[in-house]
Amino acid sequence: MLNRKKIRWIITPVLAALLFSAAGATQESEQVLLEGDQVRFEPISTEMVEINGVPTLTKTFELSPEVDPALLREEPFSHDGYWYRYQRMDKSDQETTDTLPMEETVTVEAPSSELADVIDQFPATRAYSKDGYTGELLLDVQSIKVEATGYSTVTDSHPHTVTKTYALAYNDRSLVPASVQSDGLTLPLTALSWSETANVEDSDVPASWTATATYSKTTYTNRQVADGYQATAVYKGEAAKTGIGSVIYTVTYTGSKIPVLPGLNPDITVSQLAIAMGLTVLLVLLLIWRYIRWHIARVYVYNEERRIHDVVSRQYVRVRTPKLRLSALQGHEETEYTVILRRRLAKRLVGRDIAIETGGEGQHHVVESFVGSDYAFQVQI
Repeated sequence: MLNRKKIRWIITPVLAALLFSAAGATQESEQVLLEGDQVRFEPISTEMVEINGVPTLTKTFELSPEVDPALLREEPFSHDGYWYRYQRMDKSDQETTDTLPMEETVTVEAPSSELADVIDQFPATRAYSKDGYTGELLLDVQSIKVEATGYSTVTDSHPHTVTKTYALAYNDRSLVPASVQSDGLTLPLTALSWSETANVEDSDVPASWTATATYSKTTYTNRQVADGYQATAVYKGEAAKTGIGSVIYTVTYTGSKIPVLPGLNPDITVSQLAIAMGLTVLLVLLLIWRYIRWHIARVYVYNEERRIHDVVSRQYVRVRTPKLRLSALQGHEETEYTVILRRRLAKRLVGRDIAIETGGEGQHHVVESFVGSDYAFQVQI
């Protein structure tokens, strides 16, 4: 049979390994921060409340939109005797409006250079939308300007005509002036007509003549004429741009009472702990049973009537001091016993001397090297 020292030597390392594994399992926690992340944010407020009997801790943060909210999620932590775990995260965008003075110049085609003809081309208001800014701008009437798009040269003709009459004794062209002055211009004679004014008495011969002279000349002037007109006007006002200035995150953690047993994960219930301990005990017993089974030697005797070998004894054999006690079996008529050692035990006993107590002169058997599953030898008493 096993003594207390042997049992303690078997159980101690097994229990140590199991307890070490259990301690490692209870210390496992959910990792939510990326490796290498050292960023920490201070909450703008922390609130502790109890909801339906469950302690609830909320932390509120205000961050820029570029910050990853996953950095706010903490690993399970203890606080005031409770173990808190992440439950949820709520997000609220904080909008901001940026307003700037805006101006926009508008150019249109104009029918003429007159303001009265142009002002109808510009509506009183104009919608503005650029770079995210929107608004409504008002027309600045004083800013309206009309300009020619280009000029062309036009030549104008100016005819000048003067008619004069002269009373002459003869119808001689040389008696009529060849040119006259008018409006600062010298007009040449361009046409001449004669008419009789009176005849000599009792004769058909004219006594005097009237000359009608026409003097004319055409002058030319050049002038610049606009090809077309365009009008420009300035619209003024304010435009606003709305964006997300910051984001408020509310992180909620729910708590559970920290167990009395130090180091135990509070998520492990009493029933789970009992099951784990029960399984540990069963495992230890199984290991002990297997160890003992491997170290049991079976002693057989041959049964003449049944013509088979019967097991008459099972004995525990120590590896350090192997010994068999056959003295208690002397009640059998047979004097030859067969001892069978399991392969694992026999391998450990190779070269060792097994002491055999027979009630008389002691015997010995040295275990030799073997090939096979079990090792057998005979003992004669």
